[in-house]
Formats: sequence, structure tokens, C-alpha cells
Amino acid sequence: MDIILKEIVAIIKEETVNINKKIYGTTFLEILKENILNRQDQIILNNLQIQKSDVNLEENINVLDKTLFFKLSLYQTPKSLLKFKLAKNFLLIVFKEIVKIDILNQNTQKYINVSLKPFMGVTLSKGTVCNLNFPKNSLIMQLESDDIDFDVEKNQDETI
Repeated sequence: MDIILKEIVAIIKEETVNINKKIYGTTFLEILKENILNRQDQIILNNLQIQKSDVNLEENINVLDKTLFFKLSLYQTPKSLLKFKLAKNFLLIVFKEIVKIDILNQNTQKYINVSLKPFMGVTLSKGTVCNLNFPKNSLIMQLESDDIDFDVEKNQDETI
């Protein structure tokens, strides 16, 4: 499991450096998701050893001006997070099994059901309320980003 963690963290670091530093928030996570999934052949799941209990590996990744909180979880028993409110922008990628997500539509107060197959992901914005259902033997990657809003506008008028 540590080998998979190191492989994914290395990919995240490489890809984060390649993304324009002015891109942040869910757009940044969406680009990162696509880049990680495009390099799925470099993530060797054969190294995954069956554990007797749930495993949660966490790491803080600091690349350039971005702080990312990375978590790789292997659930041996089903797990559900109900009415989970996201404190940060959030990226979820599924590597093993089918994960069901119910996302609350703020306007209608009804849940939208989404199923993610292996090597699929979803990006959710800060403040989203959702139910996450992880089945037995699922391998999940979660990435949260602490974003600094960059001011790309000129603050001073330079007319003569």
C-alpha cells in the first residue's frame, strides 16, 4: 500500500508543477484528476496487499503555492459518510470497486445519485453536502486543496 501511495504522490507532484499556477479551486482539481487518470498505467495495483482491516494513509503535499491534503483509503468493510459537508475543494478518485455518491442539490433539496467505476473521479466544491458510500474492498483516493485566491488584476492604474 505504501508503494501505491508513493506512486500517486509522485504523479500529483509532477502534474501540479505542470499546471499554470494561476489556476486554482475546482478547476485545478479537475485538471489534476484528468492528468492522474491519464497516467493510470503508472499506478500498479498489483502491489496492493490484502489487509485485515481498513487502511488510511495520509500525506500533506506542498508544491509551489499549493497545499494539498492527500488520503489513500482501503476499506475492508463497507463505510458510509452521511450528510458529509466538504470543508475544502475535494477530489475523489476510485481505484477499486464501485463507489456511490449522493450529492445534495441546494435548490431542490433532493439528492443526485452518482456511481463511480474504477479509474473514475469527481471534483466537488467547498460547501457541498453529499453522502459517500464505499463498498467492501474499495480503494479510494481523496485530495483536498487549501487554495489561496490569486489576484491577477492590476491594482494600480498606469495611465499618463
